[in-house]
Amino acid sequence: MHLLDAFARRWRADLAGWLRRQVNQRHRAGFEVVDASLARLEREAEGSGWHAYAFARGTLVCGADRRLLLALMARRFGTEAQGEDTTATTTEERLAAQLGAAWAALAARRLEAGLPAEPATVAAPAAGTPAAAPARGTWVLDATIAEAGMSEPARLRVALAPSWLERLWTQLATERLPSSAQATVAPLATRLEFRLVAQLLDKQLPLSDVAALKVGDVLPITLGEADALVDGLRLFKARVAEHDGRLCLTCFSDSD
Repeated sequence: MHLLDAFARRWRADLAGWLRRQVNQRHRAGFEVVDASLARLEREAEGSGWHAYAFARGTLVCGADRRLLLALMARRFGTEAQGEDTTATTTEERLAAQLGAAWAALAARRLEAGLPAEPATVAAPAAGTPAAAPARGTWVLDATIAEAGMSEPARLRVALAPSWLERLWTQLATERLPSSAQATVAPLATRLEFRLVAQLLDKQLPLSDVAALKVGDVLPITLGEADALVDGLRLFKARVAEHDGRLCLTCFSDSD
């Protein structure tokens, strides 16, 4: 079961990254994934609004609580979230299908991670079709999402067709290779690459001063502490120093 838990944690990280890039940074929101799991349904899934998305591998069925959809729609359009007792609009239904396609594609990429790629297997589907709620015994990727604008956390679920489930077992089986086989795999520190961006200065100026700038003007600045960012997220603080005529970062510390 620890392999299923590890997979659920990776799915949680994927979804959290998607929310950060596609929603939080764009719309000044605060959606976060508070829990995630991969388990078999003990009874038929509740709720409505399920959509099926066809991939080369098979079908993924995605559904989310309506309060999550309403909160996401409100953030996107800069309005107050509607109550769940209101009638669903065409805009809401269209957004639900679009978001479902993105979430299904995200799950497909996670299920294919680390396995030989196949053409068009994880290409995002253009649209989904209404589907019945997943039946008892279906394996489901489940995530609980919270945000200050929602009265309580909401659930997002992706149900796996048998063909996807088989792909999942294949992926987990490769993670259980004997230690002798795993010894040939390079350490994570050498395989994981990311781009570190240093934000050296954030200076505020009145619009009148900006409009008056001419070629050759000099803005006085003082370099002290800088932010180190990865994918737009601040991870560290660092001091700016000079070495051999070059600016360098030193004295790294965790960001608050």
